[in-house]
Amino acid sequence: MPIERTKLIQHIERIAPPERALDWDNNGIQVNVGNADIKRILVALDVTKAVTDEARSIGADFILAHHPLIFIPKLNSVDESSVVGARITELVRAGISVYAAHTSFDVAYGGNNDYLCELLELQKIRRVAPDDASGDNIIGKIGNLTREMTLAEVCDLLRKRLCTDRRLPAVGDPSARILKVGLCTGGGGDQIEAFARNGCSLYITGDVRHHEALLAAEKGICLIDAGHFETEWIFVRNFAEKLRTAVGDIAEIYESKRGLRPFNYL
Repeated sequence: MPIERTKLIQHIERIAPPERALDWDNNGIQVNVGNADIKRILVALDVTKAVTDEARSIGADFILAHHPLIFIPKLNSVDESSVVGARITELVRAGISVYAAHTSFDVAYGGNNDYLCELLELQKIRRVAPDDASGDNIIGKIGNLTREMTLAEVCDLLRKRLCTDRRLPAVGDPSARILKVGLCTGGGGDQIEAFARNGCSLYITGDVRHHEALLAAEKGICLIDAGHFETEWIFVRNFAEKLRTAVGDIAEIYESKRGLRPFNYL
């Protein structure tokens, strides 16, 4: 039984309110092919060619993605010779609409950051105090481990909970004792000072740059770069579960199996 596209979007936006997204972001409808009724929804991290092919293979007419298809730089035209242009034309031809819930879900209750806290079994979870000087709100959460662990033990825990066997770049003594943890899924290297200021022993994020790692070392806060893909692939299962609860059996909801980890670790 199909669900009206407008009602589906209402459910999505109750889970990930668009008004909470950051100003620079592009949440919401990315491609609208005019399909009023939606039968099959594919939840994915990115709208890649593999995911588009997957959607076509299962007969999906709607993709709910975390990362926007139309993002940075600004799209001035749809050109099939470009990666994004080719994706858009392929989606239109296949009759597949696309919606992105990016920072709207990162900051949402039960969103990516809350879900990673849940996977790590953190306790006393709270928000990060904003920077009084700039007034900037910080994406991420703070919580306590169930027991004090070493930095090396936390790395092992992360690998297990994120289902990865790769080695994790870390700043700090492997034997350092960790209790209070800050985290930001995706790329949050620019927020190290905020988590250090909030008294975290460890900050977990992805896409950490060299000078950001040096800053963590200077600030005396341990740091783990758990990977952008690895910390956000959890979006697929998390949002799919929430959407199933919201819509019941009105529409079929599939979890993408075609996540593209862009890096190999050789």
